[in-house]
Amino acid sequence: MMRNPRQLLYHALVIAWKDLTEFRRSRIALAFSIIFPVMIIAMFGYMFPSTGMSVNNVAVGIVVEDASGQYATVAISMIRSAFANSSSFILVNVSTQSDAKAKIMSGEIKGAVVIPENFTASLLNNTRGQIILITDPSNPALSSAITQAFSGVIGAVSDYFASQIIAGGIHTDPQFVLQPVSASPVTVVPGGGSYFDYIAPGFIALTVMMSGLTGLGVALARERESGTLDGFLMCPISRVSIILGKTLSQTVRNLIQGAITITLAVLLFNVHIRGDIILIVFILVLGTLSFLGLGILATAVAREQESAQFILGLLQFPMMFLSGVLFPVEQMPMPLQVVSKFLPLTYAVNALRKVMILGVGIEGIVFELIVLVILCGVTVFAGIPLFDRAVRK
Repeated sequence: MMRNPRQLLYHALVIAWKDLTEFRRSRIALAFSIIFPVMIIAMFGYMFPSTGMSVNNVAVGIVVEDASGQYATVAISMIRSAFANSSSFILVNVSTQSDAKAKIMSGEIKGAVVIPENFTASLLNNTRGQIILITDPSNPALSSAITQAFSGVIGAVSDYFASQIIAGGIHTDPQFVLQPVSASPVTVVPGGGSYFDYIAPGFIALTVMMSGLTGLGVALARERESGTLDGFLMCPISRVSIILGKTLSQTVRNLIQGAITITLAVLLFNVHIRGDIILIVFILVLGTLSFLGLGILATAVAREQESAQFILGLLQFPMMFLSGVLFPVEQMPMPLQVVSKFLPLTYAVNALRKVMILGVGIEGIVFELIVLVILCGVTVFAGIPLFDRAVRK
């Protein structure tokens, strides 16, 4: 049956006005619809500045094994002078090479420069001196930045020694004169790692985060809107049991998704897992509970499913891009680095990378585990009374 086009348009406008009126009355949805685009454009504008990417306040260890060598003293003095006023790298004194590797594994420093014990002796014997650069394979982009920056300075050290040899009129091997000092990059684990080894733990944690945030939060909001949640509330069941039951089911689902992601990463992309798989599962459980707790909080604040989705999106997007999933946090501006420290995904990603790529045990991720436990406890136990208060309204 054909209808009057004017009538069709009128009805469409009435329905649109009704929806917009409801949207305007939903203060949470209205506020977050304004905040969300502002946050996205600001975040990406700061993440990708027009002046190019650089690292900020990256700690690099300095190990001088040839402490009494005259040439080692000159080399380390030039390296320190080159980075004296740098905002990119902070030089930290480390006693031994093994200590430097341990600090890299724990995350205290991101790399190390080692002047080996035979450095001065090698140059005195007209043999090329090697300066060792120890890097972290769990962060290839940052390791590349460290290698590039310090290789350039070591090149300047080599040029200085070459000029001294030429000025002294010493007749020696031309190859030695051209490059008396060179950089020798090594990694803290044998074989290093690929870029996919770096991003795989991030994607595993990201999968768990997205499922945890949207799964439980939206499900509770949908059940509250459809009225099925009222059926639970009318039964002699405590609110705590409802939340814990749904949290347990969502945790199992998230672990299954995490297991599938890990299996595909190993089988299809040859990702190496050097750590304990049980420890990986434990990290995923803590991360899942943290994300689920945030989902519960969002649901408690928002009464409508649409408002809950706005809040969850506002939580999800910063974690997706500011937690080091795709590229190092150290390459972000300092304000965004500060924001990343408050995101649970940051600590889940760091812990997974240390275990999967570096093969560290639980002693190497104590800080990350403590933060995840605290976040888990705060969000879950704060979410339960808030949710209970929301469903009573």
